[in-house]
Amino acid sequence: MKTAYLDAFSGLSGDMMVGALIDAGADAAALERAMVGLGLRGYRIATRHKDVSGIAAVKFDVEVSAAQPERHLGEILKMIEGAGLSSRATANAVAIFQALGEAEAKVHRTTSDHVHFHEVGAVDSIIDIVGAAWALDQLEIGTLLVSALPMGTGFARSRHGIIPVPAPATAELLAGFPVRLGDGSAEMVTPTGAAI
Repeated sequence: MKTAYLDAFSGLSGDMMVGALIDAGADAAALERAMVGLGLRGYRIATRHKDVSGIAAVKFDVEVSAAQPERHLGEILKMIEGAGLSSRATANAVAIFQALGEAEAKVHRTTSDHVHFHEVGAVDSIIDIVGAAWALDQLEIGTLLVSALPMGTGFARSRHGIIPVPAPATAELLAGFPVRLGDGSAEMVTPTGAAI
């Protein structure tokens, strides 16, 4: 197994993670084929090469074309377990969603079984998380190291209304990890990125 290091100077989100893994050699077409097993509809995966300040990267997007239902953790885990992925990719995707469910449950003072996944239950977040787990497996990455994460400041809109940045679930997921404060008034690390 390999070790990967993320220099997450500009933050971390699910789509950033998948784009970085594709840029590192994960097969974008094979990833797209693997996601079909989830049984999701109303989306399209798009990847493109981009250049920012002279640095080349891969931009990964999940373009949503149809309204998506709210999903509970159990529904999402069944999708993942029935997707026909490798046992390692399945286990990692399940673990990421369980960590996210536990963080959301703590923030909302409920259990992970009762958490309604709004933003993170949407098709783009499911593809980002499962896609990252699939790509880590394809690249045979067993250990993932990450630099101190820039947390950003300000406020963001969510289904629950205006929330502080970092989002409460993000702060909960990153408890014990090195972070940097004061990197700008934006959401630099999403709950999906933090969970991965």
